[in-house]
Amino acid sequence: MQIGFYAPMKAPDHPSPSGDRTLAQLLIEAMTLAGHNVEVMSKQRAIDISGDLENQEKIREQSAAEATRILDQLQHSTHSIDLWFTYHLFHKAPDWLGPRICERLDIPYVVAEASYSPKQKNGPWQAGLSNVETALARAAGIVSLNPRDHECIQPFLKPKAKQIALLPFTHETASPSGNRGQLKEKLGRDLDIDPGLPWLVTVAMMRKGDKERSFSMLAAALNTITDLAWRLIIIGDGEAAQLVKSAFAPLNGNRVCFAGELKTKEVQPYLDASDIFVWPAIHEAFGMAMLEAQRHALPVVAGHTDGTATIVDDDCTGILTDPENTAAFSQAIRRLIEDPGLRERMGQNARQKFLSHHTLEGASRTLDGFLRSLTPE
Repeated sequence: MQIGFYAPMKAPDHPSPSGDRTLAQLLIEAMTLAGHNVEVMSKQRAIDISGDLENQEKIREQSAAEATRILDQLQHSTHSIDLWFTYHLFHKAPDWLGPRICERLDIPYVVAEASYSPKQKNGPWQAGLSNVETALARAAGIVSLNPRDHECIQPFLKPKAKQIALLPFTHETASPSGNRGQLKEKLGRDLDIDPGLPWLVTVAMMRKGDKERSFSMLAAALNTITDLAWRLIIIGDGEAAQLVKSAFAPLNGNRVCFAGELKTKEVQPYLDASDIFVWPAIHEAFGMAMLEAQRHALPVVAGHTDGTATIVDDDCTGILTDPENTAAFSQAIRRLIEDPGLRERMGQNARQKFLSHHTLEGASRTLDGFLRSLTPE
């Protein structure tokens, strides 16, 4: 099948790393693995963060021209597309391309991770919200990755629209259990961190807003358990780096190591060598970093959201705490630091859950069957 792919928030090859970009890449890979030919139809970003009406109108005008370009390109191409697949659709990043092109070509329109926020009806993103309604009404298929979004989009779907729930997924790696000690020794020398202590690790971009709040909450939580011996490795960088580092300043000495921004392959040894993944996940959809942590047999301590609960099985593969409850978050970390046997069991459970429910191969089979059901033989 020829599939046209579009991510209005961020193109799959955008230079700025994020979970959103990673999942876009993985969706393309999953469909390709199933034998489909996937083409990114446009790299145009339709996102407006600030609620700037003038900027939104400019995006709409650019999108109209982009849709015309794509249709003209397809008309003069030796092959067209059988299906259009849009990833991550919401009021700040609506899809001005897919519905129009699908209507003209009379092909199925599929949306993955669509969300709808009624409180924006009279807000600065009203036009984007209206576009989401239009896109959902046009959709032949809906792929839901976050349970939180499922209910809110139902009123706008046509009766025959097909829906599927898809758990977050990523590539499989070898189990780290056999070489964790050796990796810890090596990285401990490189980073000047005692390999005999419990290592906490977190991976996140340092952006203003919820990311910065999560970092601040993590710092506050760790500041209450300085009676325990532990070390924290922070992987990530961004515009809020100085604010994040200031939040951890009270934990001076050598308790916190800032590793900076690393490529995906460079992150893996840190996950393999560490003992606990920690992240408050304030207002987070699900968090690909948590999934990757569980892939590496790490127990996760995170704030509870509908999305994080699809990855972390509370009290089995990690511990989910009430959102923004610093005391509960701190106690959860303490519990795992003080009980090596518990964190080992949770880590092994995490690895098994990943292998059973979150692999690229499994997602590829699920997506393939769903997409084929939307197109005539």
